[in-house]
This record gives sequence, C-alpha cells and structure tokens, in this order.
Amino acid sequence: MANEKREPTLKFRGGIAAAFIPLVVYCIGTIFICVVWKALDFNAIAMMAIIGLLIGSLFSKTFSEYWEAAGRGMADEICVYTLLILFVVGMFGALIKACNVSNGFVWLATQVHLSGGGFAVFVFLATCIVSTATGSSFAALYSCFPIFYPSAVLLGCKPPIVAGIIIAGAIFGDNLAPISDTTILSASVQKYNCRPHEAADIGGCVATRFKYSLVAGIISCVIYGLIAGGYSIGEGAEEILTASMDPRPLVMLIPVAIMLVIAIKTRNIFKAIVTGILLGTVIGLAFGLITPSSILNCTDGVVEGFLYSGFSGMIGVVLIILCLNGVMGIMKESGALDAVINAILNSKLANTTRGAELLLALSMTLVTSIMGGAQDPALIAMGPVFDEVGRKKNIHPYRRAEMLDGFSNSLPVSLPFISCYVFLTTALTSGYDFVEPLSTYQVSSGMVYTFLLFAVLIFSILSGWGRIYEGPNGEIMKEDGSFIKHPYSITMKGTKK
Repeated sequence: MANEKREPTLKFRGGIAAAFIPLVVYCIGTIFICVVWKALDFNAIAMMAIIGLLIGSLFSKTFSEYWEAAGRGMADEICVYTLLILFVVGMFGALIKACNVSNGFVWLATQVHLSGGGFAVFVFLATCIVSTATGSSFAALYSCFPIFYPSAVLLGCKPPIVAGIIIAGAIFGDNLAPISDTTILSASVQKYNCRPHEAADIGGCVATRFKYSLVAGIISCVIYGLIAGGYSIGEGAEEILTASMDPRPLVMLIPVAIMLVIAIKTRNIFKAIVTGILLGTVIGLAFGLITPSSILNCTDGVVEGFLYSGFSGMIGVVLIILCLNGVMGIMKESGALDAVINAILNSKLANTTRGAELLLALSMTLVTSIMGGAQDPALIAMGPVFDEVGRKKNIHPYRRAEMLDGFSNSLPVSLPFISCYVFLTTALTSGYDFVEPLSTYQVSSGMVYTFLLFAVLIFSILSGWGRIYEGPNGEIMKEDGSFIKHPYSITMKGTKK
C-alpha cells in the first residue's frame, strides 16, 4: 500500500486554520448528539461530518478541488478495504447471534461454576486469543460479542465492563498479531539507518512489543476480576439463565475454529469469514439452530434474516468512517495535518531521545484521535514522521514501530465520543430484552486494557524501559552501546485484516 504524498493544493479564505472547520463541526455535532441529546444515531453522526464538509467548502478558494480531495480521502484503499470487512464480519456476527451461541457458553459456565469476575477474565483472555489469531479487531469483535456479552451479563458481569472487555480484547490482537494490518503497516514504514531501503522485520517487531501488551494484559485481568462481578439483572434472573442454557449452540464453535485456522494459514480475513458464514449456515441448519428463513426472507415487504441484519447493521458505522476519511482528505491535502505535526516536532522537547519519543507518542495519540480512532490512516500519516525523527535519534525501528502501533491502539480507540470502535461496540449492545443498550461513555469506561496499554507505553518512555537503539549493522543496542541478542530476524509477510 503505497503512501502517495501529495503537495498541499487546497487554499482557504482565512488561511490554513479554516481547513480544521470540517473536523471541528463534526466533533461539536457528535458531542451534541451523544452528550446533550443523549442519542446514538450513527446516521446522524455521519451527517455531522458531511455538514462539516459543507461548511468548510464555503471557505475554500478552489471549490471543485476541495470536494475532489474529500472524495480521494473516502476512496482511500485502506478505507474501502475496512468498509468491506465491516459488512462481511457483520454478517458472520449476525449468524453467531442468530444461533444463540451465548446459550452454550452459559450452559458451559454453569457446569464449571464460573460466573461474575471469573467469567469476565475468561472473556477477556478468549477475545485476546481470537483477535491475535485472526489479526483483526473487527473479526474478533463481531465473532466474540454476540457470544460473550449476553452470557456474561446473565452470569453476573456488569454490562459496561464486559462490553469494554470485549472491545479491549479485540484491540489486543490488533496491536500484537503478526498478520494484523496495523502490525504490518507500522513495521513497513520504519527503516534502518544502515539499510535505508529495508523496513523492520515483522517478527522482530512483534517479539519486542510483546512485553508491553503482556504487562497491560496481566494488570487488566486482575482489575477485571475485581470490578466486573456483582451485577444482577433483577427479579427473574434465574429463570432467564435457565431458559438460556443449551449445549447445542456450542457446535457453532466449529466454524469459528475453522475460520481462525484459515485466517492464520492464509492471512486472508475475507476467505476466513466467508468460509465461516457458509459452514456456520450449514451446521446451524443441521442442528436446528436456524431455519432457512433465518438466512434471508421477506415478510410483508420487510426483508429479514441474518445476512440482511448483519449488512444493514453496519451501514451507519460505515457512513461515519467514510465521511471521516473525507474530512481527513481535506486536512491532508490542505497541509493542515502537516502543520500540526511540524509544530509538535519543532518543539525544544525533541532535543533529547526521551523528549522525542514523548512528542511522537503524543502526536500519534492526537492524530489517531482526530481520525476517530482509525489506526491505519494515522499510521500512514505519521509513519514517515516517526521514521525521520527516530532515525535521527538512532532509535531502533522495532521501538519506533511499537510506539507507532501501540499508541494508535490505546487511548485513541477508547475515547467515548469520537472512536469508531466505541461506536461499533455501543451499537452491538442493542437488541437484548434483559439489559438496556449502553452509552458510548459506559462502553469506554470498561476498556481498562487500552487505557493501561497507554500508561505502560508512557512509562516505558519516561523510564527508558525497553528503549533500544540501532547498532552499526542494524543490531539491537542498549544506550550504553552493548548489544542485545535477538532471535527474531526473519521477515514475515501478511495481508490486511
């Protein structure tokens, strides 16, 4: 995926500051919808981005070029690929939900007397494994949420905590998996000083970043075990649990497992999900978990079925991502994004290695946040900055790649009123008759792991823990000049999520 650099071409009345108008309007509009009006309408949120673009266009000196830039942002290869993934995994998630796989987990958990905080920790670990295996936070989210969310709530887990647990576990693999597109992107844009045309190998990047994810994950498990339990759905909970127990849906773990194997073997999430949908449909029909009409049908002019519900359920979120990419297209081609980055990098703080790393961390957090938590566009935009500054400080490309990827997968994806991940998870909490839908703030409050990952990475910068430098031939070197033996020197190739 080439990152074609375009010279700033857009000019605005009022100067470059006017290029920020679409983003400001979007943020203010989203706050009004979610906070002031207490509504969660994804179409309305996407509309605010379009309104922002409309208002911003009034300040543009080149009206046609303005909209062409927005169109190029929306047509970005990564953006289109992500949207296709959303539609496909939405269908698979709807299939799992239609088969009530969560009923099987309720039955299994009651057999081993697992509930409350213990079950919450189990959900976190299981989701981490799924996301690492697939390399896709979206696939993990839509595979795990319909399985674990209702069963965890029925087993005494607080809804906001367990919703945050599932999305945080999904993000875990996005940062760590060698087949994740964020892992591949972050490594591919970090070059060696000694070999300026060679990118960091993915195996080495994964090996050196594991400790940060592990520390944040262990602390998260302890916290989740302490705070997640103690919830009661009120009178009738025992009857609901009894009605939700059914070992048959556990057979649907077969297509889930096969999907994971295909994802690991082929590193092609589309092939894995399509296989999962086809096999899952056959198994669901064979075991009486769904009927032919559950796949796709029309009743009184209303289209129904898991294929349609999975597809239509993603439309609002797709619109948000699409419109935000249009906003970012304006900012990139006007030079507004570069202006922000240059202002940060020209700070005196960048004179030291610690200061340079801190500036890079904060800038990555800022850019990913204003992109709505969309990591890939932020990685592409900030990758050359990390590479240039990091090479000047002789920071090893492994370290640069981890900061680039890690900070994009921590605080920015957790922000309640701008993160597309939080919006996605909030939408998934709807449709259950025994628990009310959650707000974006509630979902965000349960994302302990992502907040902890941010804290761990900041600690590593301030303390110097894990900071490594590049030796004369690309070796890993400590600050004192001594070398560190590193077993991972192979280059792994993969595909996007």
